[in-house]
Amino acid sequence: MTRAGGQVPDSYGLSTTVYCPVASEANPVKANDVLTFATTGPNHVAPATDGAEIQAIAKHDVTDAFTPLGIWVLGYSRVHKFTYTGTAPVIGQAIVADGDGTVRAATGTDTTGRGFVLYVDTARNYVEVAV
Repeated sequence: MTRAGGQVPDSYGLSTTVYCPVASEANPVKANDVLTFATTGPNHVAPATDGAEIQAIAKHDVTDAFTPLGIWVLGYSRVHKFTYTGTAPVIGQAIVADGDGTVRAATGTDTTGRGFVLYVDTARNYVEVAV
């Protein structure tokens, strides 16, 4: 008898491609390893440390920092490109609405900040954010 549940196809969840700068032959990332987003650079992940929030699952093995790694993203429903105003957000920062149809970097007083900035393009004033 079949059962309900289990892993679902990619089309039912958020997937993206990232880099894992700490991956190496000696420290490979294996399929199904648990990961967290890292602030070391654009679209970076790292193996989750003890007690860390699980934010992604590796889809396949990688043994170097330069091979793109496919991941399933947990806790976010999409990666979206936003135009920002003001000071450029930094990798890992949350964003908030600026009241003009764009976003700005969340500051310490913004309790409604949302997302995790994965990529920043300061020349074109946009960010890609897991939200």
